[in-house]
Amino acid sequence: MKAARSRPEAERPLHHQERRGRQGARVVEVFSSLQGEGVFLGQRQVFVRLAGCNLACDYCDQAPARAETAGEDWSLRRLQSAIMRLQGERRHAAVSWTGGEPLRQVESLAAMMRWARGKGLRNYLETNGTLVEAFRRVAPLCDTVAADIKLPSSTGRETWSEHLEFLRVAKAAWDTERRRGSRGAVERTFVKVVLTGRTTDFEFRQVVRLIAEVSPDIPLVLQPATPRRGVTPPEPARVVRLLRQARGYLKDARLIPQWHPVWGVR
Repeated sequence: MKAARSRPEAERPLHHQERRGRQGARVVEVFSSLQGEGVFLGQRQVFVRLAGCNLACDYCDQAPARAETAGEDWSLRRLQSAIMRLQGERRHAAVSWTGGEPLRQVESLAAMMRWARGKGLRNYLETNGTLVEAFRRVAPLCDTVAADIKLPSSTGRETWSEHLEFLRVAKAAWDTERRRGSRGAVERTFVKVVLTGRTTDFEFRQVVRLIAEVSPDIPLVLQPATPRRGVTPPEPARVVRLLRQARGYLKDARLIPQWHPVWGVR
C-alpha cells in the first residue's frame, strides 16, 4: 500500500485550537434530523455541524462548512443548551458530531463529548478518518465512529496511510473496551466509501485490503455518490459487482445510498 505524503493534522496552530476548546467552538448549525447515511440509517439524532475541513471532496454536500470561518463562534454553554433543548422536544438516539471535519476542532469536540457522556447522551462521530492524532484524544469518548475512506479520484490526494492508522486506533480502542468487559462503541466503527463514476477498481481494492488488514469484522458501506456539480455515481451493475467483491473479503459489506436528499431533510 502506497504511503501518503506526511501532512499536518490541521492547518491552524494547536494553541488556537486549545484556546477555542476552552472558550467554545465554531459552529455552522445544530438541528434535529434523521441519519441519512450508513448503518444507522433513519435513526433520530441531534446534528452538530462544526466548521473546517482538511479535505475538499468533489462530491461534498456541505462545501460551505469546509471553511474555518464558516458559521459563528458559540460558547460551550450555548451549544449545550441547544442540544438539551432539542433533546427535551423529542428523544434522540445520539449526538452526531459532523462537519466539515469535527476533528479539526478536537479541543472543543473533546470537551463537548465528555459533557454529552455526563448527560447520558451517546456520541456519534462522523469523520473523514485522516486526523489520527486528534482521533486518539476522543476515541474513548465515541459510541459510534462513522469513518469515510476518501479516494484519490475524489480528493486529488492519497490518504491511505492515514486511513490505515485511523482504523488501527479505532480497533485498539475496541479491544481495550472488550478487555474491560464493556461494549464500547468504537466496536461500532464502520467504514463508508463514496463511489463516483471516476472511482477506479484499484482504489476500491485498496479500500477492501485496508479494512481487511485491520479487521474483516469492520462493516463497509458502499454509498453511490448523489449527483451534484458534475459528479455522478457509477453504473448500478458496477456497484453490485464491487459489493460482491467486498463480500469476498469482509464479513459485513452493504450498499446504502444517501437518503436524506430523498426524504427532503437536512
